[in-house]
Amino acid sequence: MRVQSVFPRLLAAGAAAILVAFVACTVPGPISQLPGSSRSASALSDSVDLIVASTTDVHGRIRAWDYFANATERTRGLSRAATIVDSLRNTAPGRVILLDAGDLLQGNPFAYTVRQESGKQPNAIVAAMNAMKYDAAAIGNHEFNYGVAYLDKAVSEARFPFLSDNTYRLDGSHAYKPWTIVERAGIKVGIIGATTPGVLVWDGENVRGKVTLGDIIPAVRQSVSEVKAAGAVVVVVTVHSGLDEPSSYDTVATGVPSENVAARIAREVPGIDLLLYGHSHREVRQLMIGNTLLVQPKNWATSVSVAHLTLARAGGKWSVVQKRADLVQAAGFVEKPEILAVTQRTHDATISVFTAPVGTTPVQWRSDSARLKDTPIVDFVLETEREATGADLASTAVFATDATFGPGPVTGAQMAKIYPYDNTLRVIRINGKQLRQYLDFSSRYYTGRITPRGTLETDSLIAGYNFDIVAGVDYTIDLNQPVGSRITRLVYKGKPVRDDDTFTFALTNYRQGGGGGYSMLTGSSVIKETGSIVPILLQEAVKRKGVIKQEDYFTQNWNIILPRAAR
Repeated sequence: MRVQSVFPRLLAAGAAAILVAFVACTVPGPISQLPGSSRSASALSDSVDLIVASTTDVHGRIRAWDYFANATERTRGLSRAATIVDSLRNTAPGRVILLDAGDLLQGNPFAYTVRQESGKQPNAIVAAMNAMKYDAAAIGNHEFNYGVAYLDKAVSEARFPFLSDNTYRLDGSHAYKPWTIVERAGIKVGIIGATTPGVLVWDGENVRGKVTLGDIIPAVRQSVSEVKAAGAVVVVVTVHSGLDEPSSYDTVATGVPSENVAARIAREVPGIDLLLYGHSHREVRQLMIGNTLLVQPKNWATSVSVAHLTLARAGGKWSVVQKRADLVQAAGFVEKPEILAVTQRTHDATISVFTAPVGTTPVQWRSDSARLKDTPIVDFVLETEREATGADLASTAVFATDATFGPGPVTGAQMAKIYPYDNTLRVIRINGKQLRQYLDFSSRYYTGRITPRGTLETDSLIAGYNFDIVAGVDYTIDLNQPVGSRITRLVYKGKPVRDDDTFTFALTNYRQGGGGGYSMLTGSSVIKETGSIVPILLQEAVKRKGVIKQEDYFTQNWNIILPRAAR
């Protein structure tokens, strides 16, 4: 099945024309002079405008296709970003650098299919990036989701370097290239890459005994010195780390350095001209911290950052004299045919596997209110986990509040929509005190206030996927109470839970490793490692049942007491 662009040629041409105009009007000084102007060629040669185009957190969105909905994705996709990059290169030949800030190899059904094909077919994600002629990419934490060997194979297939100056082999040597140098218009540009050390928390079992990650700040400081010693005139850092958000894990309990340090890099490491960062799935057109320009394009190839570094030559030496950036949205650009061609076979295979029915259901299942009340769709995940492990309790998060399926056929894509990450399931032993702390910590997602629209206010610094729901125990969250005292009812099999009660608890490797800051689990003994990938487990559960019914899974076991102002 070949995807055709849904955009008329006129719209695509208009978007390209706007981009060309954007590039032209943002080139300052002598670069903007047209042929035939009064400025001499020698004057023009004393100034040059380098363009750094960048993406981040693509997460397998290579083509403009929504595999969950089995429909064209109108606003994003690396295949659309490729057309933006081509327009830049046509407008500024020999002056464009293309970078990515990591999290490429995991995140949607296409990426999962690429992983399943590993060893049989070339990596289609890397093939697309090769076709786009990326100059470098930082390694993101999700690059480790399928293990170091899988990442190393992807690196070996790339015609560009994957960079991470704070990832080391056990002998202390760099596991991946820390930096590279490219040349544009006769000017050497040093490109440094770094990775959030949270990998040690979220993918500890995948990297343990193979690689380790250190603090980003000293590693980048060292790399800046090295690229300058190697002749770099311009220094660019591409880092898979948020700006300055609180770490999602307990840095003290885990001993792992901070997760989000892009702002600190700019403040603490001199000599950086441009810093591309990602990880937080936000979008920042431009931000100046000291003398460093920071940019963050939107995740899933929704936008491309276009940064301009203007250099002037004086006394035979080049220096950056002006910096600015903007964002170009992917919506409106046609997909580049070459990207479609190199990914076609994997695209077809993904659609074939993920759209095939795995069972049926007589009713509709919805997740739109799943963070507000107990729902059958969440209980389906939880009870499937409990059945697979035999655990007393199980936990999950609501990853998408727009997931829905039924009535009718149930597909693998719909299961992946409910649980989009390839986390594995394990069982630990916890006590009653830890369980209460766990549930109370989860409740901090809600501030306890009501918005002007009359809805429950959530903490903007806490991701929705860090609000966990637990099955196997009955509990009440009272939002009138402060965090730390919100679990006002906690009952197991009709009896109040005591601090010294013990339970077997099914949860993911991400959460048990400390992901989301659930430090009360630190030190809990793992009594079973299933190795089962949660979305695959859900698919298999539907296949076994044939027909899934809400009454087979749903048990009302938790509720929220609203703030008094809302009653």
